Amino acid sequence: MRGEVNLERRAISLLSAVLSPSGACDAYRNLRSGLGGGTTIYTFHRVGPQRHDWLIPTMETAEFERTVRWLAEHHRILPLSEVVKALREGRELPEGTAAVTFDDGYQDIHTHAWPVLQRYGVPATVFLTTGPIDRRELFWFDRFRHVIHTTGKTRFEVEGLGEIPLRTRDERFRAVTLIERNILKVADEAEKLACIGAIEDDLDVDPPEIGDDYILTWEQVREMGQDSVSFGSHTVTHPQLTHIPLKQAAREIRCSKERIERETGKEILFFSYPNGGAADTSAEIETLVSEAGYLSAFCGIPGPVRAGNNLFRLNRIFSGWDFDTFKFFGSGAFADLAWFHFRR
Repeated sequence: MRGEVNLERRAISLLSAVLSPSGACDAYRNLRSGLGGGTTIYTFHRVGPQRHDWLIPTMETAEFERTVRWLAEHHRILPLSEVVKALREGRELPEGTAAVTFDDGYQDIHTHAWPVLQRYGVPATVFLTTGPIDRRELFWFDRFRHVIHTTGKTRFEVEGLGEIPLRTRDERFRAVTLIERNILKVADEAEKLACIGAIEDDLDVDPPEIGDDYILTWEQVREMGQDSVSFGSHTVTHPQLTHIPLKQAAREIRCSKERIERETGKEILFFSYPNGGAADTSAEIETLVSEAGYLSAFCGIPGPVRAGNNLFRLNRIFSGWDFDTFKFFGSGAFADLAWFHFRR
């Protein structure tokens, strides 16, 4: 859920709060499972106190524990490597099989999520963006959203987009989406950072200080890796791979793998596409991932995975920001509603 989706997010929260306790999400999930089955791979991002609603949605620790407890009671949770092994061998896994993944590499995975996963014996795979870990810096999207949502100005000009109003919270959410979609996500790293710096100057906002608790350290990665947490690559700088030159995309894909392998001493075989939508990968990008030595790659397109799927475009389901939205997204209802909406 990004930028302009502030209103949509509130609507989903209200709908989920009605459907989940009623049992409707469970009933819909069971119906879809009976029609097609498959293994569900869930994607989380942040766990812990919600600092700002304009950052990546954070699931409160208590809600995350409730979610993990439900997963442990209703699913057979496997390490991602076992799911991929079955898919590569053409084997369907038993109904109710699932896997847990995290994207980006925020430190609250170590602080808040990992203890819960340990308590319930749930394995997980964390896809790491190596640049922010090495440089101890903010993800570009967190830095940009901080500018838009904390400036005291109520409008500003953006070349090619005209005047951008910032009077209300919803206008700021829309501004984030507009600028990310049309400028930042299609720029290379140097252009992106230069653009964010220029916007900070225009809006009189200093770059935020990065706290010690923002991003994972390599020591924390190695510590979790000794338990039931494995790792995959999420690129170096979190670009939209289909909008940068293929040589640059190849470096993002290869260098992040090599960096994690050097720090962990373990082979990195799985990749997660930044943003994860259908437009965020392509046949050319998937070839680069395969040539870099990965066995599979994961997107954010909702749906189960089954034997015979493209191993370099495997579906995952967004976990939501509380237990009710987790149940709503996991039921498949959101994916089906979105499909009908875009078919109109």
